[in-house]
Amino acid sequence: MTPATVLFDFENSRPSSEALIDQLLVLEKQAKRERRIYGFDQLLGQWRLTFITGTKKAQKQAGNVLGKGRYLPGWVEIAIAYSEAADNDPAAEWQRGTVLNSVNIGLLNLAVSGCIKFQAQKRLLAFDFTHVTVKLGGVQLYDGSMRGGDDAAAKFYETPISKQPFFSYFYGSEQAIAARGKGGGVALWTKLKD
Repeated sequence: MTPATVLFDFENSRPSSEALIDQLLVLEKQAKRERRIYGFDQLLGQWRLTFITGTKKAQKQAGNVLGKGRYLPGWVEIAIAYSEAADNDPAAEWQRGTVLNSVNIGLLNLAVSGCIKFQAQKRLLAFDFTHVTVKLGGVQLYDGSMRGGDDAAAKFYETPISKQPFFSYFYGSEQAIAARGKGGGVALWTKLKD
């Protein structure tokens, strides 16, 4: 099986966690070796978090619970949506946009949103969440700023990436995207149907 085929057929069958992480690591090495570039447009849209390894620290603390990695259970939906900013300059080194990360567990919905910037040459996407909304059964419990809110958002694009959380994307297709986070964990998202 080629590395790409393991990632495509989640609806019919899933590879074991061990087989999937092995394939993801092969794809990561290939992306580095080939200096692969992904366009910002390949990340735009809504993606469901499907598989995680956790950060290096979380892996150490979780031990056998997390193992080499874990598929997220069907009863929890974690989705991320990337959108391009209206004032984005396609010729700029860093592409600008927004992010919405939502977690749905039963009737509880937690959504955080904020700014993103993407650098295609290094496949880096930095982000900062500055707004949070909490709903229970459709009733809004909280809606407001977090982590500096508008002030943090205004400074986001000038802040060095070394001081921001980021993902280093190493795989992108119409069906899935995969990245390593700043903390060392690997994640795979699959495309959500519109």
